[in-house]
This record gives sequence, C-alpha cells and structure tokens, in this order.
Amino acid sequence: MNQDNRAYYLDWIRIGVILLLVPFHSAITFASRGDGFIRYPQSVPVIDTALWFLSIWIMPVLFVVSGVASYHALQHRTLKQYARERRRKLLMPLLAGMILVCPPMSYMRAMFMGSFHGSFLQFYPRFFTGGMYPRGNLNWGHLWFLAYLYVFSLVLLPLFVRMTGERVRARLVAASSILEKGLWTYLAVIPLMFTETVLRPFFPGFQNLVWDWANFTLYLVLFLYGFLLAINGRILDNIQRIRIFSLLLGILLFAAMVGLRTWGIGPVMNRMVPAYNVLMVFAWVFAVLGYARRFLNLQGRFYQYLNNASFPIYIFHFLPITIAAYFIARSDFSVWLRCFIIIAVAYPSVFALYEIVRRIPVLRFIFFAKAVPARISTVVAQH
Repeated sequence: MNQDNRAYYLDWIRIGVILLLVPFHSAITFASRGDGFIRYPQSVPVIDTALWFLSIWIMPVLFVVSGVASYHALQHRTLKQYARERRRKLLMPLLAGMILVCPPMSYMRAMFMGSFHGSFLQFYPRFFTGGMYPRGNLNWGHLWFLAYLYVFSLVLLPLFVRMTGERVRARLVAASSILEKGLWTYLAVIPLMFTETVLRPFFPGFQNLVWDWANFTLYLVLFLYGFLLAINGRILDNIQRIRIFSLLLGILLFAAMVGLRTWGIGPVMNRMVPAYNVLMVFAWVFAVLGYARRFLNLQGRFYQYLNNASFPIYIFHFLPITIAAYFIARSDFSVWLRCFIIIAVAYPSVFALYEIVRRIPVLRFIFFAKAVPARISTVVAQH
C-alpha cells in the first residue's frame, strides 16, 4: 500500500476498463456478434475472438470494483445520504444520457439501416414514442450498467448495512477466512456456477433489467463479492498471491473454449458451458485484481486527470464511435483500417467532449464531471 493507504489500483482498473470500451465498441461495428448502434458485420475471426475475450471480464471486474466502492461510500454516509448519492451519481446521468446521448446514436442507426429518413429533430420524438428497442428506438444503450448498479445499490442496501455492523462484520471475516488461503478463494465460484447453469439457457444475455435474470444474478453477486472483499482485505491479499495461477488458468480456459468453438461443441458440453464460463470469468477477474494490486497501486502521472474524466468518458464514448462508424463502416477500406479510423476519431473526440462538459456548470452537475478527482476507494480493510 502507499503511505496514504489508498487503493489506487482499483481506480486504475476502472480507468482501464472504460478506456478499453472505445476499441471494444468500435470493433463491434464489424463483429458477427454484439450489439452496436452501427453494425456492418464482417468475417474477421480475430475481431470476434478479441471481443469475446474482453467481454469475459471487463464488466464483471467493474461490478466487483463498484462493490468495493459502495463499502467505502457507506463508511462516511447515512442511509439517506447514500441513497441520495446513488440517485445523483447513477440515476441522474442515466436519465440525462437517455435524453441527450442515446437519441442521436439511435438516429444514426435508423439512418444507417434505412428505417428512417429525415432530420434529427424529426426523429427525436420517435425515440420516446416508438416503443422499446429492438422493436422501437427507446433504449439506454451502453448505459445499462448504471441502471443495474443503481438497482443493486438499493436492493442490497439493507444487507450492506447489516454487513458493516461490528458483530456481523466480525462474523463475516471469520466465515470468509477460508477464502484467504491459496486456491480456496475459488470456492466463491460455486454459487454462480449453479445459477448460471440454471438461468443462462433461459436468459441468454440482453440487458433489459426486468427480464434478464442470468445477467442480473451474475452481476448482483459480483457486486456483493466486491463489498465482501472490502470487508475482508486478506482475501485480496490472497488474490494477489495467486495471480499467476489465475492468469494461467484464464489463458488455458479461454484457449480451450476457442478450440471447442472451432471444432464444434456437443450437447453435453453445451450444458456445461455456463459453469465453465463462470470459472473463466473469475480466473480473469482474479488475475486483473491480482496484477493491478501488485503493480498499479500508485497515482501515476495522469492519474488525477483520468480518474476525474473516466465517468464522463464512459457516458459519452459511444457517441463519437457511432458517428464515425456511420460514415466509415461501408467504405472500401480494409476492415482493420476502418476500425482504426473509428478508434482514432473516437478517443480525441470523447476527451474533447469531456473538456466541454466539465466547463459547463449544468452539464458538469448532470454528468458528474468533477473538478476534483474522486477516488472510488480509500482504504481496503485489512482484518
């Protein structure tokens, strides 16, 4: 730990994930799977495999980090203050994003697909009156994470309050002590192996919150696990110790699954895939946490700026991607060049949007572009 005992590596994980979303969502334009606003699928196995690899761990690790952040938020706030802060940090940007960010992206999609011809002002009312995506235009796009996180924060709040009580907390630390040693940490995988095996065949993955029980359960438990990691920091110590094993396990599981998908998977393997995927998710999440804790627990030269900018970048990053993809997706350039151009346009554009937002008081308030960097975690408890 640094002398000020701040867990900077958790901030760096969040920053890294958000910055990775730019190439991730840019590449979805040309992928055979995925849900982007502009889709022009091409037969490029490398892109599909790279996107699949990133999708395994980027959102799960973000929910774990968010669980840690919620623990520290509750240490300095009353229940009302915490609930009010969640509305301020999550619900307000979600609603503002659906009003200001998602409509132009849906407009570009409708124009690209040929389902609408006209100006954006003519399209805008249709965004709200034409029904929910995919039948209509109304959607929250990539902002689904905010909706899930907001619901999780409120649903788990009574449990979190009990977990932070002195007696219950001591019992939790004692009960979770087995997870502090060696590979026993992987026992945390078992409950989600069961839920994924039961739920995933019926709820394959569209994040609509109300009929998405496989994702809902997976992300909810990961969020809860993050809270537990903040309570018992010795589990994080162990995750750091087993980071090499986790990385090798993640590589092995992913390589095996790539091979199985290439060669074809029989009916028996199909039934095992949900549990297999959960183990793969945890291997990569533990590897990311372990290596980040070992090497990224420092401020760094650009820490303040990126930590402050990351949330607005998350909110806005898909907008320049969608605009660039609209104009470049059907060009005669190679797929790789088209993808590179979209990324090259999106990165400076989203940082420019952040610089604009943080200079306009009302937008800064709505999208929480803070003037002073806010560290998502201050002290990871060592008990």
